[in-house]
Amino acid sequence: MSTIKLSVTIVLPGSTMMTSQECEENPKECYDDNFMLLSVKKYNNKEKKSFFKNVPLRFKTRKCIKAQQVIKMTDEAYEYMTSIACPEWFITFGGVAKWRKLSKKDRLEFHLDRLCKSMGGESFSYAVFGD
Repeated sequence: MSTIKLSVTIVLPGSTMMTSQECEENPKECYDDNFMLLSVKKYNNKEKKSFFKNVPLRFKTRKCIKAQQVIKMTDEAYEYMTSIACPEWFITFGGVAKWRKLSKKDRLEFHLDRLCKSMGGESFSYAVFGD
C-alpha cells in the first residue's frame, strides 16, 4: 500500500462563499457590512408632484475565501520529483548539469510550480511528511 509523502495546496483563481456553519462559529469575521443609498420615487397627491427620496439600505453579505485544490502524493511521486534524473521539459530550460546541481528542495519546487501553472493556480504551498 502506498503512503502519503507530500501534500500540495494550490490556490486557484476565484473564490467560494463561506458556509453558514463556518459563519455560525464566528459571525463577526464572516460577514461584510454593506451600505447603499436607494433612490425611491414618491408622489405627493396634494401638490401633484413626484420627487425622489434617498432611503438608506444596510445589509450583510458572507465573505468569500480563495478556492483551493489539495493534492496528496505518494512516496513514488516524491522520489521521482526529487531524483537526479533530469525531466525532459527541464533540458531546454537549463540542461542536465544544472538540474543535477539543484538541491532536492529546489527540484521538488520546480515540479510543483509546473503543476501549479498547469492547473491555472496562482500560488502553492506544500508539506513533506516524514516516514
